[in-house]
Amino acid sequence: MMPRGRSSFEDGLKQLRPVLMKSEPGAPMTLGAVVAAGLIVWYRECGHEVEPDPAEMAARYGAETPEPDWRERLVCSKCGSREIDIVVTGERRPA
Repeated sequence: MMPRGRSSFEDGLKQLRPVLMKSEPGAPMTLGAVVAAGLIVWYRECGHEVEPDPAEMAARYGAETPEPDWRERLVCSKCGSREIDIVVTGERRPA
């Protein structure tokens, strides 16, 4: 029998709470950290999609360049937008 005011849902949530908690954010990812991975950049206004070479970007802007600093430099070649979403894919897609 459940104690008054408690439910099995609350008990289950109490057990999951440590799993649901987010960890503290770390330092921003650098271009050098994604060299072995792939990047996909989407421009929100026009939907243009680009897959820049992370090794080339690290060589051009510096391997220690944080992703947020690099992101500020990106401009869409089709519409001129700076509104983007970036995904680190974990592996490069075949050309």
